[in-house]
Amino acid sequence: MALAILDVAGAPAQTARLVRPGDTVVVVGGGGKSGTLCVYEARKRAGPAGCVIGVSPFATDCQRMRELGWVDHAVQVDATDAVAMMEAIAKVTAGHLADVVINCVNIRNTEMGSILATRDRGKVYFFSMATSFTAAALGAEGVGKDVDMIVGNGYARDHAVYALALLRESPKLRQLFEAWYV
Repeated sequence: MALAILDVAGAPAQTARLVRPGDTVVVVGGGGKSGTLCVYEARKRAGPAGCVIGVSPFATDCQRMRELGWVDHAVQVDATDAVAMMEAIAKVTAGHLADVVINCVNIRNTEMGSILATRDRGKVYFFSMATSFTAAALGAEGVGKDVDMIVGNGYARDHAVYALALLRESPKLRQLFEAWYV
């Protein structure tokens, strides 16, 4: 279980840096390993005035996100369909889109879905190794989207200690990871 957490320890540490109280945060892949940690961290950082939206194409992931209680919305949409992604996020945010989008999925072609779901001057954090930074940069330019894009390198100072502390902090998170990896 510790190895599974350490594999993605940079994602929740970066989420802690990016999310501010009151932010609307979208976690693409919110039902997966790194996504679950990011959803949990986003909920803490955004606080009660914030809005956390988990995204997955799978109904089982969306159901689990709802049951864990850290998302305000679990949106079942395929992030490779950029327009569908934007429309789904616009629907639950009354057109305001996200302040921060955290992309944790390891599938190709989710760059534009993440970018279009972000408000102008918002931030997109690409934690996925499947990200094409050429597609992201040229795509944002092509659609005229002024967003800050951050490359996830997997490392942040004390990220391992931070991620492991999340399991100690949340019994629900620990139980989930035990079920997945023990």
